[in-house]
Amino acid sequence: MIVFWIVVAALIVAAVAAVVPALLGRVRMPGSNHMATNVAVFRDRLNELQADRDRGKLSPGQYEAAKEELEQEFAQEIPAERGRDEPVRHPGRGRWSLAMVGLGVPVITVVLYLSLGRPDLVAQPPATRMPEQQIQQFVQLPTAQRIPALKRYLDNNPRTGEAWFLLGQSLREQDQYGEAVEAYDRARDFMGDQAQLLAGYAEAVALSNDRQITDRARDLAEKALEQDPENQLALWLAGSGAMANDDRDQAVQYWRRLARQLPADSQSAQMIRGYIAQAEGISASEVTIDRPQQEPGAGPALTVAVSLSGNLKAQAEPDQTVFIFARSPQGPPMPVAAVRKKVADLPVTVTLSDAQAMTPQRTLSQQERIVVGARVSKSGRPMASSGDLQGLSDTVPVEDGRQIDITIDSQVP
Repeated sequence: MIVFWIVVAALIVAAVAAVVPALLGRVRMPGSNHMATNVAVFRDRLNELQADRDRGKLSPGQYEAAKEELEQEFAQEIPAERGRDEPVRHPGRGRWSLAMVGLGVPVITVVLYLSLGRPDLVAQPPATRMPEQQIQQFVQLPTAQRIPALKRYLDNNPRTGEAWFLLGQSLREQDQYGEAVEAYDRARDFMGDQAQLLAGYAEAVALSNDRQITDRARDLAEKALEQDPENQLALWLAGSGAMANDDRDQAVQYWRRLARQLPADSQSAQMIRGYIAQAEGISASEVTIDRPQQEPGAGPALTVAVSLSGNLKAQAEPDQTVFIFARSPQGPPMPVAAVRKKVADLPVTVTLSDAQAMTPQRTLSQQERIVVGARVSKSGRPMASSGDLQGLSDTVPVEDGRQIDITIDSQVP
């Protein structure tokens, strides 16, 4: 903080010093070089007269007469030039002006900064990062326990963006939308504009306003699309926002981009086709979705079909949570993408992409190979517990459009 104010003081002194000469009348007026110009002209004309005399064009008498006339003309110019060259000085006025500037500039600068600036930011330490192991520990907790644990962590580490992001996600899961908005806002302060963060922020804003896509929610969704043009949640929200503003063409554009990423026979794709049909004033059966190859730079999307083995159905309750996930075959077991469903939804087909990342720093597109799995969680926790039902794929490369079938056919010991 002290260093900051020293730098500010140095800049103010430099600014005042730049105007001191003018205030004290030490700057020459624009005409100060005019005398030098007249002297140069006089010399040139005198040289011409001498040259004409030497060549015989002028007699000695003519030369003397012309020279005398030139000298008289130059002598008449001297008083006028002196008047122009001398700057007008007002010592008293200059000193008063200097005093006013010397006091006024620092006072005005400090007042404006304190009223319009953010002095608190100068004294704050830089944002911190949450260790990967710490993130994993929080994710393993049930949501109801994770929220108070994150709040305790943030009491001691208030500038940790990942903690605020996880808190925002957790509060949204518990339908605490107003608090989720605040958490996402704080996360943005420390993590900047990241697509998944902005999309979650936009969703929380909409949910906290009775599921209305406000201008704020739409702006956040569109900003998320600037970072990741294929973010599924942002596309859904931006399309809904455009539709709310009766901009049907824009809504259809967003929703078609979303529909191209979804499995054609999935419930989500059918729902989006219905919205597109409503916007275009046609029936859902008339809506066709072109599925071009992935554009360069877009993140990969995997289609995962999940079913429950018949001999395990009796061990699963309809309202139990099913986690469908992709994780790295090495390193921490925390998923790089995950979707939450219910046993009652099975069989189900979902899409895993960067839009389902648990944190913006670990995404599907950053992986070369992954393991895909589905787990019926008896405890509701995302990490495996004894008695959970699960199915896992072999290690597979991350390729856009890859389809993976998972059968939940074993029990975690």
